Amino acid sequence: MIKKVISLVVLATIFTVCLPIQETNANTTGANLKALETTLTLDEAKIIVANYATNTSLSVDEAEKQLTAELESKIKEDRSEQMNQTHTTRGASSGKYKLSKSKYVGDVFYTPSSTLGIPHGHNGIYVKKDRIVESIPKTGVRNIAYNGRNVEKNTVMQDVKVSQKKCTAAANWANSQVGEKYSKNFATNRKTGKYGAKNCSKLVWSAYILKADIDIDKDKGAGVYPKDIRDSNYTHTYKTIK
Repeated sequence: MIKKVISLVVLATIFTVCLPIQETNANTTGANLKALETTLTLDEAKIIVANYATNTSLSVDEAEKQLTAELESKIKEDRSEQMNQTHTTRGASSGKYKLSKSKYVGDVFYTPSSTLGIPHGHNGIYVKKDRIVESIPKTGVRNIAYNGRNVEKNTVMQDVKVSQKKCTAAANWANSQVGEKYSKNFATNRKTGKYGAKNCSKLVWSAYILKADIDIDKDKGAGVYPKDIRDSNYTHTYKTIK
């Protein structure tokens, strides 16, 4: 009887060890990221996680945990800010307020906004004192008049703490990207190419890192999010729209 029990335990152990754990993980890769960044499809989320794992020499599970931890932190911070405001943020092109003309070429702005219930904010850059360049889902990178942009309460306008020559160079580069498609990938947008499809924060961040040689991402995580630019040591708020 004892021998039979031992045999059953050994067989059970062997069976457990041989279960297809990797296959199960592969089938769920990207699900946690997609649950947070709801604009992504599951296939898009899987590709983002897989590429990040390859580029950082992390396992797929470790890569996704790192990406979701950063995104969860951003969402928590943004929702906390949202609760302290008296209005409800909507999409990046919504709001009942208008931008003002900027002080300088190369100034940036941040407006609170949310997409599909996820608060993330939105950035753009002034390429002239009366024109901005931004990237939005509907059109991709576009150039519009400053007063063509609706913004939310507590939108901030900021200058950047480098020479005007570098600010102008950053603005000109951003303007050269008009017509590029929008990218839904915020989670690893620091790690992807600076040319081609890009979202709002990737556009502004790329302009300054390429043409002014400064990194305006506050925490320098895998993704540069709109609020990272707003809170950077390189950006200075000179006007809050209320």
